[in-house]
Amino acid sequence: MRSWAWTALGLAMAATSATAREACPPRPPVQAIVMPSTNMQSDLVTLISLGPAIADKTLQRKALLKAKPKCDEAGLEAGGATYALFETTATSPVLMARSASPDAPIFFVAPFADITAAVMAEVEKRPVPPAKASYVLGISTRTGASALRLYSSVPDNETFKADIAAALQGRLPPLVSRDERTKGIQINVQADAYEGPKSTLGATPLPGSGPGLPAVSATPQNQSFREQPDGGALHQASGFTCPGAIDGFKRDRLTVYDAAQGGRDVSCGYASSPATATATLYLTKLPAQYTLSRVFDIYVEQAKAHTPSVGDAADPYPASEGGPRRQGRFWRDKEGRNEGLWLMQIGPWFAKLRVTYSNGDAATVRRLAADLLTAIDAQVKPPTV
Repeated sequence: MRSWAWTALGLAMAATSATAREACPPRPPVQAIVMPSTNMQSDLVTLISLGPAIADKTLQRKALLKAKPKCDEAGLEAGGATYALFETTATSPVLMARSASPDAPIFFVAPFADITAAVMAEVEKRPVPPAKASYVLGISTRTGASALRLYSSVPDNETFKADIAAALQGRLPPLVSRDERTKGIQINVQADAYEGPKSTLGATPLPGSGPGLPAVSATPQNQSFREQPDGGALHQASGFTCPGAIDGFKRDRLTVYDAAQGGRDVSCGYASSPATATATLYLTKLPAQYTLSRVFDIYVEQAKAHTPSVGDAADPYPASEGGPRRQGRFWRDKEGRNEGLWLMQIGPWFAKLRVTYSNGDAATVRRLAADLLTAIDAQVKPPTV
């Protein structure tokens, strides 16, 4: 009874305040910024920047509950609740959607200082462009907050309402999440999101000519890889040659995630024969502020989100055995397989070897890791192009 009375009173107050304020002036339609894009390296900078953004004090739940409306938008019925939409009197957030229940999700749009363009310009040694403001759509709940979407400007009311409805229906997965209890930040975009469907041999499109998907092939392609006489694929930007076959594994694909950027983000995929183990070697060039430990933690978090851990597994090639400097983490998935990755850093290049294998493949996977990581250590030398 008290819950019903609270809801009725809240709706009545919302209706009364809405009639007392003017309607917000219309805003021009805006397109959401595509995320994930075709450039994993650039996206990683954006996603890491979003973590502190959604933790801003003005976007914490207590502040959102106290935000004052400046003008009203047309409301929304979604998720079994009535949401009042309004522009705020503050500079952040600039747009909000709240229901009468204090336990319901709160949606907000806030300015986002996206440093991605500036960072990528520094990495690529070109002039830094003028700062460009973006806006993030976020959702706040009692357990935390998430960034759902990016816009180039404050979204129009119809876009805002459509995205709220999509989020409440589970059709707008979070890009980055913040846990209110631990204060931890989780990046939810997986590396797999950048892998398009496999093409037929030799049919990979030229950089920038496809529909926004990474270029994927079983053979060397475009200017990112160059075929070698021994069957290897030379990645020209890093100097590393992905072998055609190694230690019982055969290379079955090459992927260029940033085809328009000259191959600063690529991978070489391998499968054993018989196919009981898989391995993917990622080569990614990142800005100087990214350390081995920082990137390793991000990659482990992403990998475990894709294949959740049900228990720890031993590192088949631990750093204590010598060899190139590296970090490794391994676990068991719900299918009973071993999952994990190693990460190395050589100057601006990060080499991640991601593996999935059964217990019987442990020795083979260890040999593969030792040979591939040693080859990377020998071939990739900073400074690189």
